[in-house]
Formats: sequence, structure tokens, C-alpha cells
Amino acid sequence: MQTLLLALVAIGLLLILVFIVYLVDRVNNLERRAGEVAAVLAKSRSVNAVGPFGGLSGKKLWDAMSGMSPPDMDAAQLAEIRERYGTVLLKHLDAIFEDGVQAGKLGLSSDVSNTRQISTLRGQVESWLPQAQVNTIHQCGVNTVVMPAEQLSTVCQTYQEALQALYSRVQLPVPEGYPAALQTALEAQNTHPGGGQQNQQ
Repeated sequence: MQTLLLALVAIGLLLILVFIVYLVDRVNNLERRAGEVAAVLAKSRSVNAVGPFGGLSGKKLWDAMSGMSPPDMDAAQLAEIRERYGTVLLKHLDAIFEDGVQAGKLGLSSDVSNTRQISTLRGQVESWLPQAQVNTIHQCGVNTVVMPAEQLSTVCQTYQEALQALYSRVQLPVPEGYPAALQTALEAQNTHPGGGQQNQQ
């Protein structure tokens, strides 16, 4: 009888030991999974904090695109940022030109800012451009509405030269075409009798 009792106690202790081992293993698994989830969340927060342009904005973003990137930024990351930067640059230039068009229509004259908040699918970013080209693009917008139609070819040439200067700096191809207001003015001139000849360069 005593032997049977000892056997039952031994079996009970063994079961308790197995149960404890099982619980410890479960706790270890839960801790490991919790650590993995925390790492993923931390990485996600880090990516969101850095943003789509590697944490760069304003003049620092322009400098990185024009060959003065931060020392800790590798070539692959720089190429990925440059691919997205093309949209930012074009939106900034279109906005500057449109401001010029509105200034020309209203007869306004004021200093032109070379920084602007640009909206992208991944959020907003501050864009900075050299003041000389900003002034030129803005003036092209003004000239589109105040200069005689026969001088639009000069506006087009000046606009293209400014774009060439900017896009060559950031190693991107110059986009084709003109801003909407300038394109409309060119089309109107070409439909006017003699306009097509006057626009030939």
C-alpha cells in the first residue's frame, strides 16, 4: 500500500514537472513573439519618422539630389529618393509658374519664395530650389500673360533654359511640354492667322 502511494506521489510530481516545463516553454514562446512584434513596430516607426526622402527636406534634400548627399546615405537609397524627387520638383516648378501667371493677371510684383510645401502620396515635404531659377520660372509665368503673343517663343526658350539648369543639377531628364497656361497661350497663338509663322524659331 505504501509502495502504491509513493508511486502515485511520484507520478503526480512527474506530471507537475511536465506541466511546469510546458508553461515555461509557452512563456518563452510568447516573449519571443512579443519581441518580434516590438521590433517590427519599432522599424515601422523608424521608417515613418524618416519619411519617403530619407529624412531630408528643404535645401538638404536639394543638396542630396545635386551630388552632396549625407555620408551615411548609400547609393541605392539615394537612387530611390531621386526617383520620387522628380514629382516634387515638377510640382514645385508648376506652382511657381502658376504664381507668376496669377501675378501677371493681377499686376502684382513681389518677392518669390524659393521654398514650398509639396504634397505627395507619401505625405508633405519641403522643397527648396535655387533663387535664380525660381525668379526666372516665376517671371516666365508673368510674361505668359503680359507679353505679346509673338514673343511667346522667347518665354519658351527662357523657361527651357531654366529647367535645363535645374534638372541637370539633380541628374534627372527634363520633362517635355510646358505648364498649362503657357501651352494654352501657344495653342491660341497657333490658331490665330499668322500665329504659326510668328512662333517659329
